Amino acid sequence: MAFNFKLLFTVLYRTFLHTRGTNARLTLKRVLVITIIFPLYFLIELANWLGLLLDEIFFPGYRRQTVRAPLFIVGVQRSGTTFLHRLMDRDNTNFTSMTLWEMIFAPSVIQKIFFKTLGSVDDLCGNLLKKLVLKFETRLFHKMADFHKNSFFAAEEDEFVLVHIFSSLFLITMFPFVDLFRPFFYFDQQLDNRRKATIMAFYKRCVQNHLFVFGNDNNFLSKNPFFSGMIRSLNEIFPDAKFVCMVRTPWEVVPSAISLWSTSLHFFLSPPDPLPLLDGQQELISHYYHYPLEQLAAMPPERQQVINYHELVMRPAQAVINIYKHLGFEMTPAFMDILQHEEGKARAYKSKHKYSLEQFGLTREAILAQYEDIFERFCF
Repeated sequence: MAFNFKLLFTVLYRTFLHTRGTNARLTLKRVLVITIIFPLYFLIELANWLGLLLDEIFFPGYRRQTVRAPLFIVGVQRSGTTFLHRLMDRDNTNFTSMTLWEMIFAPSVIQKIFFKTLGSVDDLCGNLLKKLVLKFETRLFHKMADFHKNSFFAAEEDEFVLVHIFSSLFLITMFPFVDLFRPFFYFDQQLDNRRKATIMAFYKRCVQNHLFVFGNDNNFLSKNPFFSGMIRSLNEIFPDAKFVCMVRTPWEVVPSAISLWSTSLHFFLSPPDPLPLLDGQQELISHYYHYPLEQLAAMPPERQQVINYHELVMRPAQAVINIYKHLGFEMTPAFMDILQHEEGKARAYKSKHKYSLEQFGLTREAILAQYEDIFERFCF
């Protein structure tokens, strides 16, 4: 069975019986979050699994859908993966990516076709429904806007599809049990082979479903920091996959990532610790720095490339041109125009996300000692 019932029952057991005095303690806020989100989650999943079942009857052709040379953007969180992903996603000639609405509400072919048809009808009506959704998402995502701009209509990290089988690291923000989720940190090395194979088979099906409806001639484009621990598994199920790994100085990544995680955890929890799961976060950051670089080094050069965040931000057009040349993608004049336009916007952009090492009890010396090999390799 694809759905991870064992993990679901374990986290629910701990949530209701073993959280006193922990970061997952059952405060009023915590109870409200669970009683609102879980019924909604099960209703959405009921619709999703019904859709996946109906695909087997009405759209069995998805199984024959080829996934040709998908491109995976990996790297530790806060290293520029989103910026590169959304930039390259604008190249509709070469690439296609999943959007957030599709990942959450339409993993099946039949759901995608339904919402695609609904969108076409809404276009004829002046986009009234889309305008309502945009207003709703502004309120829903406003607390995360300084960290990461979310939109149901934007390309997003496809880790979200693994929530449908209760096998996603996103779930740790609601269920902060590091020991249960640690095998997902070290996906390739520590997750049992049966669960690993089940997850990858489901993920491949989701990619096939997307291509079946939205672009079977295009290369699938994925951005997912959590895939940094899954490169070997991705390489096995997509043997012609290509990878871009983003790197950024640990002095900036570590406090930024901890700040993002802490904000996410406080959204779902009322932890007594102002920095919940700090040790687990640092463990994950370190692994996602080192493991992708180790795995990519063993691949042929034409299938992988490492990109420095600051080079991407300062000269995004040239960075993307280099990626295309190195990995064998053809640049169209239309996309070149888009890159030139985005170059000026990128240089003028100033993040509203404020953070420092000191606010998390960290020092530059400690980070330098922990990531000495990264500083030396990339001359940060």
